[in-house]
Amino acid sequence: MAEERIFSARTYYLNCSADWMILVHGFGGSARTWKKQIRFFSEHYNLLVLEMHKLQSNDELDLDEICRLIKNTMDHYGIEKAHILSFSFSSLICLRFAILYPGKVKSLIMGGGILTFNLKTKLLLYIAITFKRTANYMILYKFFAYVIMPKKKHKRSRSIFVNEAKKLGHDEFCKWLDVIPQTLKSLTWLDELDDKINVLCVSGSEDYLFLKDTLKYSKRIKNSLVEVIDDCGHVCSIEGHDKFNNIVFRYLESNKVL
Repeated sequence: MAEERIFSARTYYLNCSADWMILVHGFGGSARTWKKQIRFFSEHYNLLVLEMHKLQSNDELDLDEICRLIKNTMDHYGIEKAHILSFSFSSLICLRFAILYPGKVKSLIMGGGILTFNLKTKLLLYIAITFKRTANYMILYKFFAYVIMPKKKHKRSRSIFVNEAKKLGHDEFCKWLDVIPQTLKSLTWLDELDDKINVLCVSGSEDYLFLKDTLKYSKRIKNSLVEVIDDCGHVCSIEGHDKFNNIVFRYLESNKVL
């Protein structure tokens, strides 16, 4: 029997009684984007930090296959159940994961959470898919980084994600870009989500593309809470990392899921 494929990952083991937390980076990101979270949460949890773009495969990606790879990776490391910490587009991946494998999820935390695509973001997606084979992918990535993080104070976040995206390569960029349209039915998943799963969305007040819809549609999730960090853009986990980490930690404690 062929060995199940898994994602590259790094573990930070605290002790056998600590809960596991899985860190799932966003599109074009890497474990480096979780630097501040790794430092903080490794003092309270066992961490599994995924490196999804290091998967060696020429096959096209499918959303449900990505979820299965996350499950395989958890199984590989002997993790039965975990808190799932996602960021940006991976919020939708992890939402789908919670639908397919509810027994693997203790809680779902969405940093820079995305629950759906509105008309503006669908237009941006259309542009990206239309020009993915003819334009330099880094031109597209930089353009979208500026659209999502437009302010001068967002520069550090933009730089981190642009620098990480340079490591992707064109084929990997296109492969993951093609996954995004598979999440367009995400609103239907909200009604399928197990009511026992606690969901926390943490967004920046300057997340102009996604915050409004996160506030609106999170109300359809029974056990959900949205926390907004002032003076932060989309990448609140970097710009407001101390507040972000404390919000997540207090949330987990208050829900007695530690």
